Amino acid sequence: MLLNAMDTAQTFYKLSQHLPGARPFNAKEIEFSRISTEASEVSPGDLYIAIVTGEGDGHNDIEVAIANGAVGILAERLLPTHSPLFLVDDTRTAFSELSQLVYGARKNNLITIGVTGSTGISTTSRLIAHMLETLQQACQIITAPASDNPQNAFKIHARKLTDLADSNVQVAIQEVTSEQLASRFFDTFSFDFLVVTSVEINPGEFDGTAQAYANSYERAFHQLSQQGVAVLNFADPITRFEFIPEDRAFLSIGANDESDIWAQHLEHGRLGQRFAVHAGNEAIEVFSPILGHQHVFTFLQAVAIGLLLELPFGELCKSIASYDTAPGHLQRIDQGQGFDVFVDHANNARDLNKAVLALRQISQGRLIVVYGPSAEHTASQRAAMGSVAEKFADVSIITENNPGYEDPLAIAHDVLDGYLRSADAYVIPGRERAIVFGLSIAEDGDTVLIAGKGDQKSDMVGKETYYFDDAEIASICLSEILNPVAKYGRDLFRFENYTDG
Repeated sequence: MLLNAMDTAQTFYKLSQHLPGARPFNAKEIEFSRISTEASEVSPGDLYIAIVTGEGDGHNDIEVAIANGAVGILAERLLPTHSPLFLVDDTRTAFSELSQLVYGARKNNLITIGVTGSTGISTTSRLIAHMLETLQQACQIITAPASDNPQNAFKIHARKLTDLADSNVQVAIQEVTSEQLASRFFDTFSFDFLVVTSVEINPGEFDGTAQAYANSYERAFHQLSQQGVAVLNFADPITRFEFIPEDRAFLSIGANDESDIWAQHLEHGRLGQRFAVHAGNEAIEVFSPILGHQHVFTFLQAVAIGLLLELPFGELCKSIASYDTAPGHLQRIDQGQGFDVFVDHANNARDLNKAVLALRQISQGRLIVVYGPSAEHTASQRAAMGSVAEKFADVSIITENNPGYEDPLAIAHDVLDGYLRSADAYVIPGRERAIVFGLSIAEDGDTVLIAGKGDQKSDMVGKETYYFDDAEIASICLSEILNPVAKYGRDLFRFENYTDG
């Protein structure tokens, strides 16, 4: 990966001035104009930074980097080379520091809000952005595609922060995953505020141990400025009892008055939920068309950020309540049909359990669930989803969801291992067919949940990635159900209806 300077004129930097703790070998100084972590992409004048990743050890590629014109090597260990070599304890952190130097990531007066957690990162950042924009606060969300490695994700964040520093945007909301935090590339970013949605430790979803997973979130507290404030979700027991920062201020949100900002549930219904938001001595009753307890806690975290920005409590609640749909989070699909249809991102047992419990509270008829794990899930994780579906759904339809190179029927077999009565489940490998079937059997009063993708618009089969949007497929199917097209170009009538006598 290569980071180019912002302007066309090259600027040269002296490594010892910016990494004074680095130990030099073969030269007292390295002057460079750009940095690269990919030996094959090095250009003359670049400093090559050797990084160890899951894909390989960059220290083994120094000959390629030197042949391509690298002016020096930054590494973590001594290497067999006569080229200028500087050693540091951690090339990932050094990369982060030098990237901001070369790339010029500047904050100026920009307020930065970091959003991280086990789930709901994009949902939370979108809600905060909606709140700020409604109250005339210019903001922008900074995120990177899930498929990007941490280096590329850091580049996207650094570039955007630089652009925003020269704009009229007041607030930058940075979405940061546990993997990005653990990579240490993001260590040099500083947040004015930090939102931790939840810390539900499941090392099976993380490339490492449970302790490494936990440490990745703790790193975020170190990136919070000394005067910064974290917003913690005390409805999440792990956050409440294990992730309290020792040297940073924080506001807690939760389901009772043990938290600084809390909600009192008043009513759940098909069209939404009503609850009272308590902050200090004030309480405001609000209605939200978005279902689920998780949305209430996201609502509270947005309120907390608004209060930290010194925005009026009443206006905050009013602005957030105007957020009428959360893409991919129990997103309602309504074409005027007599049954409810929701699209949700739930692609593991934990999130599927949250979604079906929320819908169980409002469903008047059967709960029909179309779902399926991906190739990334282990057999036990797939079986766990099957257990949830069998327990809470009246009709469960197992289908594919990014099967990759794995046989969708083999994935479905793993899901069925979680059932006590596997014959009660439908298995329809084609996702579009499964959605159509689920909607076609729904009757007035039923509720259909299409789970697994949410607002993601792709499906990976083999090495190919196809466009696929659950919400769009559901909308098209509902439109055809409500407005059927005659199969032969005209309606068919019984002959005897048109005979005399």
